[in-house]
Order: sequence, then C-alpha cells, then structure tokens
Amino acid sequence: MELKEYWSDKGHSRDFKLIRIGFVAVRFRWLVTLLIIGIAGWIAVDWWVLDTAHFKLLWKVRLMTGVMLTPLLPLSYLCKLNRRWMVLSLFALVIILLLFNLVSLWSFRDVATMPAGYVAFPYFLLALLAVLPLPIRSGVRIAVTIMVAVLATDYWLDSHTLNNGKLIDRVWLLLCFSLAMIWVQTGQLRMLMDLYRESTRDALTRLMNRRLFMQQFAAVRHDSKADQPYTLILFDLDKFKRINDEHGHLMGDEVLVRVAMTLMDIFGPDAMVARYGGEEFIVLLPNTRLEQGVRKAETLRLAVESQPVENPLDESEVTVTLSGGVVEGHHNSDMTELLLWVDEALYEAKSQGRNCVVAHV
Repeated sequence: MELKEYWSDKGHSRDFKLIRIGFVAVRFRWLVTLLIIGIAGWIAVDWWVLDTAHFKLLWKVRLMTGVMLTPLLPLSYLCKLNRRWMVLSLFALVIILLLFNLVSLWSFRDVATMPAGYVAFPYFLLALLAVLPLPIRSGVRIAVTIMVAVLATDYWLDSHTLNNGKLIDRVWLLLCFSLAMIWVQTGQLRMLMDLYRESTRDALTRLMNRRLFMQQFAAVRHDSKADQPYTLILFDLDKFKRINDEHGHLMGDEVLVRVAMTLMDIFGPDAMVARYGGEEFIVLLPNTRLEQGVRKAETLRLAVESQPVENPLDESEVTVTLSGGVVEGHHNSDMTELLLWVDEALYEAKSQGRNCVVAHV
C-alpha cells in the first residue's frame, strides 16, 4: 500500500470507501453504546468515592452526556451511506465527550487532588478511538482537536496560565497516546484494505475480479450523463487450452499475467480492466465512442500478437493472439443487454477466424 493510501481516502476506490464507511459505522455504533453504558454505570463509582456535593452535580452531568450521545446511535446508520455523515458523527462524539471532560474537571477546580479517572479521560478517549480504521489525516485531526481542547481546559482552570510543572508531562502523554491511536488506526486500515483486495482482485493477474467489475460497471451506468457514452470491450485469448496442453499450466499462467500487464499499459488507469473468466478479460472505457473503443481494442490486439511470451521453464516462446468484441453504452443502457451484445460480437470475431475485433452496431 502506498503512503498516500494511508494518509487520505481520496485515492481509495468508491467501492472500498463504502465498505470502510460501513465498517466504521458498525464500530462507531458499538463504541457509542459502550460509552453510554459506561458513563451512566460509573455513577455507582462516583457515589462510592465522591463527596455529596460533587456526586449531586456529576450524576446529572453523566446522565446528560448519555442523553446527548443517544442520537448518535440512529445517526450511525446514516454513516453507512454517506462519508460526510460519518465525519460529522465522529466529531460530534468527540465534542460531546470533551464537554463532559470540561464540566467534570471544572467541578473539581477547588479540590487539591483530582480523582485520577477524570484526569485520564482524554487518554482513555484516544485509546477508544483507536478501534476505528481511519487514514492518518483523520487521526491527526482528531488528535489535534483533543489536544487543543485539553490544553484550553487546563489554561482556563489554572487561572489562565499554563506555567506549571505538569504541562510537559501532559503534552508528552497526549502525544504518545495520539501516535499510538494513529498507529493502530492505520494498521486496521491496512488490514481492511488487504482483505478487500484479496476479495476483489484476481489472485493471478491482480486485476479486479468479475464481482467488483460488475459493481463498478453498475456505478458507471448510474453516474454517466446522457452525452457521455462509454465502451465495453470483451477479449478472449485464442486457443488458450492448446497453450496449457502443449506447454503446461505454468506457461498458461505466464500468458495470462503478460496479457494483463499489456492491458493495463494500453488502456491506462482511467479504464476499468478485469479478468472476466478463465481466459477472458473485460474493459470499460468511460467517455469513449464505439470507434475509439475499436481502435483501442485493435491496439491491444496488435500489441499482444507482437510480444511473444517466453516459457519460464525453458527458452521457448509462444505467440499469443486474442479476439475482441466491442459495444457502446449510455446512461440508460441495460447492463444485461450490453453484456449479451458484447459477447455476441466476441463470438462473431471467433467465427471470422480469431485474432480480430468486431463491433456490435
């Protein structure tokens, strides 16, 4: 995974963004539930250790905090559908808990020794937020928000001065907990990304698999405008079974990998390229007319034919050819019909003697 994928989610695919947001929403919901139960349940501890005056104030503060957190539970279901809702919900959670921390510390402003649990609450909050698989930039924003709020609270409660011996220790601890939080969040993000890639990428060629292609194909149809056509191209390697039978399956795998690399080189990062079946590859070119798609398909066909594949077991080479079918689609095109038409065009290319491209008109 590249550093930019750790830093921000801007480079993530739309499909992965939705999966990650859904994953965050579930954990966010459990986190809010545990906080509501924990904050309310701690009233029993306060009753045991605090004097009457502090207890009378803090049990009300705890119940009010629980009431403020409760709307975040139904809001977490909206988080699964929209990244903006997720961000707003997350920062709402942080702000509510920081307000709880502020009021709690204010109630102990005249006490010589403050209960350790209230002093440690910001570190506890950072530890809790580590359960969310967030990119580094989001983690930094949360950490900065908490640190500024904690230092501002100290400044307000300490007669508008931060000149005390505990400041350095407090900042140091906040930095350590913040780095630990970001480290754990990034590790979870990487784990989620690895699992996503394993489930959506072809193990041999590393192209997207058929399931992911169909999801993104549906999204392209939905998002495309009336004046922005796209081209669907289906390729099939000619006589691929003969390559496996005569040269072995290791050679067949090498052919598939080389063709996949050539596909990515020819069509570039803007195209959606997938392994559609055993020796079939499918490509979706956005904002492309039928004639442009046919030219691109011909370019690939010639490139594959002109690059013999070397057998990894000996020095022999195999010349590979492929056939292709091309169809143009629009925002209101039926996906099933397009796949049927492009398959018919590919079948026609095979019927014409293979190693050619046929467009469906």
